[in-house]
Amino acid sequence: MIKVHVLDGSSALAWMAERWRDLYEHDRGASPFQSPGWLLGWASQLTPPADPLVLVAADGKKVCAALALVCERDKAGKVLVRPLAAPHSEYVDAVGPSSQEPAVAAALADRLVGLAHEGLSVELSDVSMQSPLGQAMLRQPGWRHSTLLCAVVALPLDMSSMTKSLRRQHTQRERRLSVGGYRVSYHRTRTAEELLDVYPGLNMLHAARWARDPASRRQGAEPTAWLDVLRQCGGETAFIASMSVDGKLAAAQLCLYRGHRCYSVLPAMHPDMLHLSPGHLLLRQLATSLADLGFSTLDLGRTVESPGQIGYKAQYNPRWSLSLTSAFDGVLNGGEEFSSAPNSSVGSSAAQ
Repeated sequence: MIKVHVLDGSSALAWMAERWRDLYEHDRGASPFQSPGWLLGWASQLTPPADPLVLVAADGKKVCAALALVCERDKAGKVLVRPLAAPHSEYVDAVGPSSQEPAVAAALADRLVGLAHEGLSVELSDVSMQSPLGQAMLRQPGWRHSTLLCAVVALPLDMSSMTKSLRRQHTQRERRLSVGGYRVSYHRTRTAEELLDVYPGLNMLHAARWARDPASRRQGAEPTAWLDVLRQCGGETAFIASMSVDGKLAAAQLCLYRGHRCYSVLPAMHPDMLHLSPGHLLLRQLATSLADLGFSTLDLGRTVESPGQIGYKAQYNPRWSLSLTSAFDGVLNGGEEFSSAPNSSVGSSAAQ
């Protein structure tokens, strides 16, 4: 029988430091958003009143899966539970050798509802609707759901499948650079040192390009926080692809990767070079480079439902899917809200 135990605060952080890598390595389907470097990197950024909270699903003494969360109290006194690394993670899920078993996902979803019944306000964002965890939450009454589109591009790019007008647009972009005599160079970081050296340039572009766009700006964080996270991820989990025009950084993109899958996290373009379409040019170069390295997919992640974002990604014939943001507020009979701290006791040696 699957039981779910709750760890919080320093106990959760210590357990993650000791056990998370093993869970990740034994879950080949897990994305790099569940990697120890990514999650522990963001956990190290937490300050009171925010604390890490981990749900550990176990069958007897065998740990099946774990879900990394954050618990914090807002100014009104409400206790909130959300995914660790939100909103920076494009996909949120449990990790572990049995994380995709429906019974394990159902047990985790039931425990989330239990936290809500204890008085916590639970919100899970960016959970794939197709995942067992997403399906388990959809089956439970009481959740409030909203969805976002996600786009996954198959590699290598099949330019022949594009419409004639789209192929013409891409050709025109390339010709514009050639006719203008621009010097274009592409670079992808390969080491942790390179990654940390290039990030400040990406951050500068992102801040300048998306300063007035709340939907994209929410991905931003303090540069020192990102540097700490990337330091823990290292070159084996993250890289930055960039394109320079005449020696000036025109576009850059932070990516996480695992196996043959690559995930775009922070794309940014120089606002003074938009007439050259640097985002499209970098994306095509990145896709070509990844295909040459044996990658099978480039995941462009969540897509705000605006003509600009959908149209931009649709040019590359992606496979569209849906991710859930699901909220559950704790109430007593009659709708009276109440508050209590989460139960942090493990109660057995299963999570030790």
